[in-house]
Amino acid sequence: MAPTLDAIVRAQGEVPLGWAGSTTLMDYLNFEDALSPIMTALVGGVPVRRVPARSQSVRMAAIGAIGHTFEGGQVHVWGTGCSPWKNPSASPDRRVAFEAPAHGAMVLHATSGPVAEKLMANGGPRPGLYGDPAWLLPQFYRPQVAKKWKLGVILHVSELADRSFEARPLSAFQRYQIPDELKDHIHLITTVTPLGVSSIQAKLDEILACERIVSMTMHGLVVAEAYGIPNLYFSPLSEPRGLGRLELDPNGPSDLRIVDFYLGLGRRQTAAYFQDRGLATDWHAVMEAVDRTWEPSGFAADRLIDAFPFKPSPIKPRGGRTVWQHPVIKGLVLQHDVAQLQQQDREAGGGFAAAPARAAPSPAPARAEPSAMLAPAKPREAVEVRRTDIPPAGPDAGVPEPLATLLRMNADRISIPLSWAATTRESPHANLGDTLSALIVAGMAGVPVRRAGFDQPIERMVGVGTIGHNQRNGVLHFWGTGVDAERNPVDPLVHGYVRPANTEFNIHALRGPNSARTLRAAGIEVPDIFGDPVWMLPRFWPMRDVDKTHDLGVILHITELDGRELDSQVKASLIRYAVPDAFKDRIRLINTHCPPTPEGMKAKVAEIVSCRAIVSTSLHGLVIAETYGIPCAWFATYGDGEGRMLDLGNHEHQIDHRMRDFYSGAGRTTLSSYCLDRSKPTDWNAVLSWVYGKWRPLTYDDRPLIRAFPMPLAVSPDDSSWPLPAAIVDRIDY
Repeated sequence: MAPTLDAIVRAQGEVPLGWAGSTTLMDYLNFEDALSPIMTALVGGVPVRRVPARSQSVRMAAIGAIGHTFEGGQVHVWGTGCSPWKNPSASPDRRVAFEAPAHGAMVLHATSGPVAEKLMANGGPRPGLYGDPAWLLPQFYRPQVAKKWKLGVILHVSELADRSFEARPLSAFQRYQIPDELKDHIHLITTVTPLGVSSIQAKLDEILACERIVSMTMHGLVVAEAYGIPNLYFSPLSEPRGLGRLELDPNGPSDLRIVDFYLGLGRRQTAAYFQDRGLATDWHAVMEAVDRTWEPSGFAADRLIDAFPFKPSPIKPRGGRTVWQHPVIKGLVLQHDVAQLQQQDREAGGGFAAAPARAAPSPAPARAEPSAMLAPAKPREAVEVRRTDIPPAGPDAGVPEPLATLLRMNADRISIPLSWAATTRESPHANLGDTLSALIVAGMAGVPVRRAGFDQPIERMVGVGTIGHNQRNGVLHFWGTGVDAERNPVDPLVHGYVRPANTEFNIHALRGPNSARTLRAAGIEVPDIFGDPVWMLPRFWPMRDVDKTHDLGVILHITELDGRELDSQVKASLIRYAVPDAFKDRIRLINTHCPPTPEGMKAKVAEIVSCRAIVSTSLHGLVIAETYGIPCAWFATYGDGEGRMLDLGNHEHQIDHRMRDFYSGAGRTTLSSYCLDRSKPTDWNAVLSWVYGKWRPLTYDDRPLIRAFPMPLAVSPDDSSWPLPAAIVDRIDY
């Protein structure tokens, strides 16, 4: 029988805690995350040791929306939040719903709110106690801080232009501009702080020096409420403008952490100030709104101490000192080598009978450009590359940048680190458009590729797919990549792309001008080279011997299927995909899932090419049709059943951003579309008539995209046929 958390703490004199702490690649703390070990130590009275989220150990979780990250062992939850997704940073179509582990694996003592409680309970006891441990701060630290500013404005980290210790909003966020006459009265606050407990104290004092607070972050609101500072949530939603009521709908557009926080206070709606980030703020109106609406919450914070997961022993300051000078708090380690933590946890078997020594942090790196911090080390020796067109990859090989950087990583094995939406244990079948990235890059470079994580701190390529907004950390080489302007790589719960920290961007080509516009707005340099690498397919697979068997292929997006299997069918509720008997032999519904092998991908491409015409809700269904010269149209998901030539430059026309991006980059001004709501039956004769009548071949010069390839080429842009050696593509783990 596993020991209780209380027994572990008594035996070892420290509490094992999982939290979203700083790593050795970060020379800063996030104030909100660092409060987790601080509050645990303040209430527990013992040192805190950081434990990985994935472990077989008995451990504790406190501050942060991190409940979904824990796997294995037993986790004692105290004021923790949770995402409804196991992988909230993934694109919406690839997110996996979070499922709480089996009964007893998560012991709930208190949660951030009722939403988090429901997500983590899994049918087990639900204590009904809500609140963040930061509510307890005034019981340990209540200084006399002179008020310096009339209004403090706390930004979320995703709104920052960098990770400096001054609040520097992204330039596009006009709502944070402060006129000269108010610069002494309104103070922008970042949660980014220097390493060290004293910096947390200083950040808290900075907040306490404000007469009022408006905040994008939950803990800005919690701290303000705890200390009785009048406050309002500073919503980025554009409607309603100014002071309004925020509906606390867990399925609505607002940050779930904020919604859960206020639901935990027993509210069903709350006052908020709504201000579009792109518009200037009336700061006098903001301060008036705070004064008019704020009332103390009356939260009974003592209940959180009563719910503490082991016997509490609250810290008391000694001899006129503050709690920040107490040895337990001063001794907290707030920066860790995560790989070392994981190794120690494995060596201990995930348990604590013999706890590993506490890891001293690596020295904090000096503040530097991301490339200096993250670029891989050069190899000791040059590598012999058995191709006549690629020189040795040693440090003195004379390879021009940026090619040398990608080659340099392969001193031990010649392969390209590539980020793509690869198969997973949960989704073992390949999605054609995503997986073609690995095959095309390997074929053009003449060397295999290997998987690189979307947030791995290494140098890597990023190719096919709308995945540019998911990339952060390391040195990135984008080639033909798409970027979603609405997605956030720093915080998936906040809308709008921001440039992530500790990331160096090398943009060789993008899918289209919309992606370029998004990155340029974040201050990233982008060339005017556009295209989707899937366009290269006919050079590898000409498909001249494929017989035409169907008049129309209907390519489904993976979100329209009832599963992620090779034989998954269209969802029954999507009436427009019903094919009457008269068309059974003429129309082919195509599921883009295929076996994760070159043969499986080639067979799926042949299935598309076997159709005389194509309509598709999938971007790569259209790209494949266009590159093989197959008449095609976008199968828009709205309308009553009419063909329309949509203006790609008119943003009032409803066009999937991926289609708009690709076709604009290929030089088109209109998009042939058949518009039909998926709940309505389809006139298939009308569809065929529209596609054949309006389609015109897409004329696109792919040579600039080929020449922008960020590795030496094993193929020639002038050749119409390229080899695809099995010795290369068969070695890839798709």
